[in-house]
Amino acid sequence: MVKFDSALVVKRKLWAEFGKNTPGETCIRDTFQRFCETATVEDREHSGRPSQITEEKIDEVGAVFENQPQSSVRPVARICSTSRTMAHRIMTEHLSLKPYKAQFLQQLYEEDMQDRVEMCKTLTPMLEDNHIQQNLFFSDVVTFYLNGLVNKHNCAMSKNQLVRPYFFEDDTVNGENDLLMLQTFFIPEVKKLHKFRSIIFQQDGAPPHFSIDVRRFLDNHFPDRWIGRGSSIRWGPRSPDLTPLDFFLWVHVKKNVYKTPIKHMAELKMRIDKEIKSISKETLCNVFSDIAKRMDLCISVDSNHFDICCKPNYMK
Repeated sequence: MVKFDSALVVKRKLWAEFGKNTPGETCIRDTFQRFCETATVEDREHSGRPSQITEEKIDEVGAVFENQPQSSVRPVARICSTSRTMAHRIMTEHLSLKPYKAQFLQQLYEEDMQDRVEMCKTLTPMLEDNHIQQNLFFSDVVTFYLNGLVNKHNCAMSKNQLVRPYFFEDDTVNGENDLLMLQTFFIPEVKKLHKFRSIIFQQDGAPPHFSIDVRRFLDNHFPDRWIGRGSSIRWGPRSPDLTPLDFFLWVHVKKNVYKTPIKHMAELKMRIDKEIKSISKETLCNVFSDIAKRMDLCISVDSNHFDICCKPNYMK
């Protein structure tokens, strides 16, 4: 404003230089006024009660976490004789801590370790092949609960395709109804994709999948092209951390399906179906790119459970 006539003129000059990041006229006018009064464009000191967060209090809270890294806000506030609000602010704003969420994992036995590593070494090169990624279908069965009623359903996914869910009518899944699902649902669904002869099918080692009839059926329809317990390409035992339906799909679907109360089973099925249909091909690609990374991690830690510290945002 010393050089130009008004805030509007200044704004026009700034717009020519910086485009859409240009501040508004009010901001320009206030900044000039502040400079005239204080000889600086820095914000004036705010009035009000000064912050009670001191370096000593931050160190005190930090010391608690050094000794008890899984502490929650309430005990930290009590130990440090401060409010829960202040404890939470120190933990998040000054110590950059994030909430700890418990993860329930299947126990791994010594005999599982080598099987998991060998599986990862076999599948990692396959997962780097784009053609195989598009034809590799991971499958899994999951349970949904509604007012004491149990509903189980199966789903399968590849890098760019989600097979719609199959709802089991029985409370439990066994070899008989698992075989029926493959015969009457999965095979007709994948045939619609016009690439049945190139499909590779994966399933875990759950007892229903290991029945003689199911394995014989898979050998006939996917000779040397199915992954699982009893196959020429073995799936490692107790490995939900490596299955995209476990580490992504069911977590995502359940979180959204149960957001609001569900009145009846028909509504539950409708929500599950709708949620699965809403997942984009871009999201599936993001998920599949993470499988090989997880398998590399599994190899690097000799098959022990590994922690994904920064969980990817698959839905971006």
